[in-house]
Amino acid sequence: MITIDIELKDKPGELLKVLTPISKHGANVISVIHSREEKRGGKVPVRIVIDVEDKEKLKNILEDLEKEGAIIKKIDGKDKKVYLDVVVIGHVVDTNVRDTIDRINEIGLVEDLDLIMPHPDKESSAMMRIIIDEDKIEELFYLFEELEKEKGLLFIKSIF
Repeated sequence: MITIDIELKDKPGELLKVLTPISKHGANVISVIHSREEKRGGKVPVRIVIDVEDKEKLKNILEDLEKEGAIIKKIDGKDKKVYLDVVVIGHVVDTNVRDTIDRINEIGLVEDLDLIMPHPDKESSAMMRIIIDEDKIEELFYLFEELEKEKGLLFIKSIF
């Protein structure tokens, strides 16, 4: 048995969308816990326990779950995705914030962005919440170093 912890958008039909790939790949659903009372940021945590024959089928199921918009948080208690909060200081807007986000999104996903601009001539700051596979964090930190050099920004990373 495999336990998969995911987050889904809190809207009708999302749970069904993630159960379909499990069935399609021949796995049996043992249990589903849909924790609506723990909703955060418009997302609901869901724990699905399945019985699947082999690792290839599990891999296909996980890929399809992500295609359906599920954020896979843990597999059998091991973190798959982590949230990383980052403060960016500098001329965030003037150095093309869209480009910065797009480049981060090639590695992870900027889920939320709060921007503070005290004055057009002064440096701004932004708080980004990034969802990323745990095994891609080092690649993301390397990108931050590149962006710091290229755009003169400072990235302050949260400790997780």
